[in-house]
Formats: sequence, structure tokens, C-alpha cells
Amino acid sequence: MTPESVAVPQALAGLRRFALDGALLLFDRDTGLNVLCDGPETAHLRQVAPRVVQFGITNRCNLACSFCSRELDAPSTWTAADAFTVLRGLAAQGVLEVAFGGGEPWLFPRFDELLVRLHEETPLAASVTTNGLALGPKRLARLRGRYGQIRLSLYEDNGWRERVALLADEGARFGVNLLVDPGSLPTLEDTVIDVVAAGGRDVLLLSYNGRDPQRHLPSAMMPELTRRVSALARALEGRAVVKLDVCWGSRLGAVPRLLPREDCGAGRDFVVITSDRRVMPCSFHTTALPFRDADDVLRLWSHARGRLAAASPIPGCARTPGFGLAGEPGLVTLRRA
Repeated sequence: MTPESVAVPQALAGLRRFALDGALLLFDRDTGLNVLCDGPETAHLRQVAPRVVQFGITNRCNLACSFCSRELDAPSTWTAADAFTVLRGLAAQGVLEVAFGGGEPWLFPRFDELLVRLHEETPLAASVTTNGLALGPKRLARLRGRYGQIRLSLYEDNGWRERVALLADEGARFGVNLLVDPGSLPTLEDTVIDVVAAGGRDVLLLSYNGRDPQRHLPSAMMPELTRRVSALARALEGRAVVKLDVCWGSRLGAVPRLLPREDCGAGRDFVVITSDRRVMPCSFHTTALPFRDADDVLRLWSHARGRLAAASPIPGCARTPGFGLAGEPGLVTLRRA
């Protein structure tokens, strides 16, 4: 039996179907709605593709953030036509979403054209993580309704308050990404409230993964962060949603999850495609496997599962005992594979 053979309520019948192991996920690319169906009717289903592909389509960027995870010397070898061909093939294999990052995706040649083609010629939901500096009213109006969501990263030097207000004024579907480290934690509530006041309704709190010991939150700060996040969620209920990225793992206790899994899902729920045409489990990893086309991506996803599911040696990985941190503020000393 296939996902299409599972009976669902008529109101959900038009949503795209994605098989999980023993469950069925229904997805609406226009609203981002996810509905998990889990019961005897879905017990036979098995996942046959990653749910999301994170696409580092370019290595170019108009900022130089010290905490960026991309490899600065990696070449950018994609064209819009090549990227579309691979993504169309992955959509045909069942992938639901593509999340563009980089680098700065809006610097990629013909990126607007690529988004339009993906929306009109595939069932993929396309989202974009950006610093927002290359966005303007005309561009947003031209692409309105042709992407899933814009994720705006908040930095000190990208005028994010104006960027949030622009996205809100233009009716964009968007959320914001906020890196939480010892420097930003003391003003967390103020920042989130400023985002909401500027028109943001979706705030994703990111943990730091990397080799700078000063940016990792020590375990002693986790109860305080948990308390603050819980208070923000209560205070903003009905006005905005506060989310936690998967790299926090179990550090913040029990939190609602889209999928009932303890693991982050890197290498299975999602994979990363790099600017130089390699597949990685996540952006904070050292495993990178070259590929040729969409079929090759699926082959690696199926047959290199052990390598893609391995913990990252970069400090902060939720799959590593103690998150790869040893002592505070010291870190385990690891070298890139």
C-alpha cells in the first residue's frame, strides 16, 4: 500500500502526502500546515526520501559573520537550470520542501526565476534563509505567493528592525532566526518583543554550533533559558510563536515537536546540498559526499545512512555526549575530518 491509499478526512485530502516510518505526514506548502496521521492505517508506511533538502546554493555573501558555518573556500558551481533539474527530480521522489541558504541566496544569479519555476512546475515548498539586505518592495511583490517562507536572520549589522517591518508591510510569509549565546541571552525578551512589535510573528531560537567556546551557552544557563522561553511563549500566545531549533536537543527539557523523535533528524529527515555539489547530514558536519543528480542524492540517503546519521565532530551537536563540550568554558579539541 502507498501513502495515497490511506483514507484521510475530506478537508485534508488535497494536502501533499509524505510517508514516515509507521505514519503519514500531510503538508500544505502554501500555509506550512503539517498534519501527522499515526495509527493502524499507517503502520505499513516507510519513509523513502528526506522530507526537506537544505540547499546551500551559493557561497557568496554580503556579510562576514564570525559564527557562519559555511566553508569559505568552497566554490559555487550551480546554475539556476541545474538546481531546478535536481530539485524537480527530488520532488518527484517525494521530497516536500527545499530550504535555500548559503551564503546569501538572493545573490545567486536568476534566483527569483528559480523560485518561480519551482512554484509553478513542482509541488515543492521553497523557503529562503537570508540576511534580508538584498530584499526590497518590488522584489517581494514580484514573488508574493511563490515561496513557502522567508527566514530572516537577525544580526547587529543588517538593520533587522527595518527588514522585519518591510516584510510585514509587504505581506510576506516570514519568520526570524535569532542566535542565542551568552551575549544575546540577557536581552532575549527585549529582542523578541521588538521583533513582534515590528510585525514578526514567528521567532526561531538557534543554538550555537562551532569552535568558539565563548559563544556556547554553559549548562548552568539552560534552566534560565528554559524559564525565559516558557515565559515568552505564554506572554505572546495568540500573537507570535516562539520555536526552538533541533540542535538544542534535550538541553531545554520537554518541548513540543513536529515529529515524535528524540534525534535531530540530520541525514534522514533532512540533508544539505552544498554549493560545490556535495551531500551533508547538516550544515554543522564534516561528512560531505559528492553526487551527480537527484537519483544520486537518494542513493546516498538510502545507502550511506550510517555516515549521514553519525554525530558531528563540531561542538554543539545534540548527537554527541555532552553536546561535544567538555568543561565550561573549555571545549573538546577536535580537528576537521
